[in-house]
Amino acid sequence: MKKVSVLVQKLNSLIRRLDTLPLEWCGIVLFVVVFLPFLILGKGSVFTIHDQLDETLMTYVLNARHLFDRSGIIPETLGGINASGMQPSAVLFLPLYAVFDTFTAFLIQYAVVFVTGFFGMYFCVKEITGSSILALTTGGIFCMLPVLHVYGLSVFGIPMVLYAFLCLVRGKKTLSSMLFLLFFGLTSHLVLTGYCVLGFWLLYLIWNGIFGKRRRAGQPVPAGKRGPLWGFVLLLVTYLAVNHSLFTELLLGKSSYVSHREELVNGSMPFAATVKDVFLNSAQHAESLHKLLILPILGLLVWGAYLYRRFDRESRCLYRAAVAGMVVLAGIALLYGLCRSEPVAAWKNSVSGFFRYFQLERFYWLYPAGWYLEFALCFGAWWRYKGFGMPLLKTAVLVALLLPTVSWVKEESLFYRNVNQINNGSGVTGYITWEAYYSEDLMQQIEDTIGRDMTEYRVAHLGMNTAPSLLHGFYTVDGYSNNYPLEYKHAFRRVIAAELNKNEQTAGYFDAWGGRAYLYNHVSGTYWQVGKKDNLIYEQLDFDMEALKELGCEYLFSAGEIVDADRMGLEPMGYFDTQESYWGIWLYRLK
Repeated sequence: MKKVSVLVQKLNSLIRRLDTLPLEWCGIVLFVVVFLPFLILGKGSVFTIHDQLDETLMTYVLNARHLFDRSGIIPETLGGINASGMQPSAVLFLPLYAVFDTFTAFLIQYAVVFVTGFFGMYFCVKEITGSSILALTTGGIFCMLPVLHVYGLSVFGIPMVLYAFLCLVRGKKTLSSMLFLLFFGLTSHLVLTGYCVLGFWLLYLIWNGIFGKRRRAGQPVPAGKRGPLWGFVLLLVTYLAVNHSLFTELLLGKSSYVSHREELVNGSMPFAATVKDVFLNSAQHAESLHKLLILPILGLLVWGAYLYRRFDRESRCLYRAAVAGMVVLAGIALLYGLCRSEPVAAWKNSVSGFFRYFQLERFYWLYPAGWYLEFALCFGAWWRYKGFGMPLLKTAVLVALLLPTVSWVKEESLFYRNVNQINNGSGVTGYITWEAYYSEDLMQQIEDTIGRDMTEYRVAHLGMNTAPSLLHGFYTVDGYSNNYPLEYKHAFRRVIAAELNKNEQTAGYFDAWGGRAYLYNHVSGTYWQVGKKDNLIYEQLDFDMEALKELGCEYLFSAGEIVDADRMGLEPMGYFDTQESYWGIWLYRLK
C-alpha cells in the first residue's frame, strides 16, 4: 500500500507539473502523424467530395487562373459568369492555387487550417482555464473534426479569434491579436461565420459601453483599453474589402444581372424537431460530433451549481461563463429552428433580394468550436477547484468523459479514412481517391481526341459532376454556383424541361434552388456521380438539343452509354477509361 501511495503522489506531482508546462509542441507531433498518410498516398488520398472536391475547390482553381484579370468574369463555367458567383471562402489561399498544382495547394491549405485549429483552441483554452492538459486535449480533438477545410478558417479559426478578443480585452498581446484578426478575415467568409463573429463582438461593445464600470463612473476609456473596438473595426474593414463586390451587387442592388437566387424557395421544417436535431447533431458543414459531450457537460454544470459556493473566484468565473455558453449554444439551436419555421420561410419567400436568401441560422457554424470550448469551461471550473479530488482522479475523469467522443471523432476523421485506405485500398474501403475522382489522364485522352483548343468550345455532362473537366481546363455550359444569372437558369431549364416534367421531385430541386445547373433526367435523376462500375445505360432522354447548342455546347461527356444517341443528334466519339479513374466517359459530339 505504501508503494501505491508513493506512486499516486508522484503521478499527482507529475500531472500538476505537466499542467503548467507549455504543451503546445504536442500539436506539431499530432500534425506530423495526421499528415503522414497524405504524404504516403499522394493523389491516392481520400477527401470529402460533396461540396468540396465537386464544387468549392473550383472557386479557388478558377479564380487563381484569373488572379490578375480585372474583367470580373469566370469564363470556364456556366457559359461565363460574374466572379462574385465563384467567390472563394478564403481569399488568402488563392495565391497557393496560382503557384502550386491544385493537389499541393489543397494540402497546404488543409495544413494551415489544421494547425490553426489546434493552436487556436490550445491557446484559447489555456488563456481561459490556465490548464495545459485541458488545452491540449480539447485542441487535439477539435482539429481532428471532419469539417471541410476548403471553407478556410470559417470554423477552425473561431478559437483563434476568441483568443485574440480575450487578449485585447485584457490589454495584452495587442499586435499579435490584430494580426490574428487580419488573418482570420482573409481566411474565412463573411457569410459563413464572419457576420456571427462580428455580431457577438458588437454585442460586447454595446454591453461594455453601457454597463462597463469605467463608463458608469463617467471616466474616459484609456487608449490602451480600446483594443476590442479597434479589433472589431479591423475585422469589419477586412471583410468589407474582401467582399466589396458582394456588398455592391447583393446589398446595394448594383448588380449587372438578376441573380438566380430571386427564384429561391425557402423550405420550412418542424420547429421542435429541428431545434432538437441541431442541438444534438449540429447541421450541414459544421460537423461538431458533440452529442456524446452533452450529458457530461450537463452533469458538470449541475455539479458546478452544487459546488459553486466552495469555488474560488477563478472557478466561479469559469462556471458563470459555462452557464452563459450553454445558453448561447441552446439559443443557436432555437434560432435555427425559428429561421426554418413555416412563418419565417413564408415571409422570406414573399420578399426579394438579400433577405430572401440570407441564412441567419448559420450561427450553428460556431458549434464545432462552441461545444468544445463549453466542455473546457465546465471541466475547467472543477479542474481548478482544489477542495475535491486529486489531479490523478481528475485526469481519469477527464479521459473517461472524453473517450467516447475521441473514439467517434477518430472514426470520422480524414486521418482514419486515409489510414484505412493505406491498409485496404478502394476495393475494400469503397473510397473515391483524389486521383480517381479528377481522372486527369482520362481527361487528357478526351482533350487529345477532340483535338481543339479548349477555349473554342464548351461541353456538358450527363450523370457526372463538372469539377474534373473544369480542373483539366474544359469550358462548360453546366456547373455549380450560388449566384449566377437568372436568365441563364431559364435558358438551361429549356434544355432539361421535358425531363423535369417526368419527375416532380427533380423539377422541384432545380426550380426551388437551381444552384446546380446539371442535365437532370429520368434515368439518373439528380445524381451526378455515376461511376464506371454502375454500368448505367441512358435511353429515351428528352433533352432540347437545340437549346443546348444555343448555350454554346458542342460536346457531351456522359457517365453512361446513350444507346439511342443518333436519335438525339449525337455522334459517338469513343469511350474513355483508365485503371485508376472513377469515371468511364462516353464522348459525343452534337451534330
